[in-house]
Amino acid sequence: MSPDIAQRVVRWHPVILTLVLLAGLLAQLSVSGLDLPPFARGVLMLFPLGPMCLWLWAVFSVARRTSLNAPSGYWEWVFALPPAIALCAGLAGWSTNNSPAAFAVFMSLFVGLSLSAKTLENVDAPGGSASVGRMLATALLMYLAPIGMWVLRPKILRVAARSSGIPSAV
Repeated sequence: MSPDIAQRVVRWHPVILTLVLLAGLLAQLSVSGLDLPPFARGVLMLFPLGPMCLWLWAVFSVARRTSLNAPSGYWEWVFALPPAIALCAGLAGWSTNNSPAAFAVFMSLFVGLSLSAKTLENVDAPGGSASVGRMLATALLMYLAPIGMWVLRPKILRVAARSSGIPSAV
């Protein structure tokens, strides 16, 4: 995806992202007891993972552009894994309660969270190297996305302002 898309996503107001995440959660809760067809189950599994992973990818992409020693852009595919695995699990009718599919979703989400948090904190740290405590706190806030979007917004906008002047490398 384009760095311009990432710039736009991180600049969205947290109200938009919070409403999208909460709507996805409410949709999942409202149909949790119903017997849905596999396609509907698969699409429903994309929420709220899809918007959350889009936000995590955008934060990673914007922070990576301003960092001198950030992970390469080849890691961006990791952010597509949680929704893709959840979609496959829903389409195949696999259980997502204490199952290998749930573990795969969680682990891929964990990798994406850690990449985003580490890159964002290292870019925002005064010396370019953040403490483990700051990275863990940021990762926890990112995991609790509706809260983290609000708390991390000033830091993300500060990093986005620095990266907007950098020409995009293709």
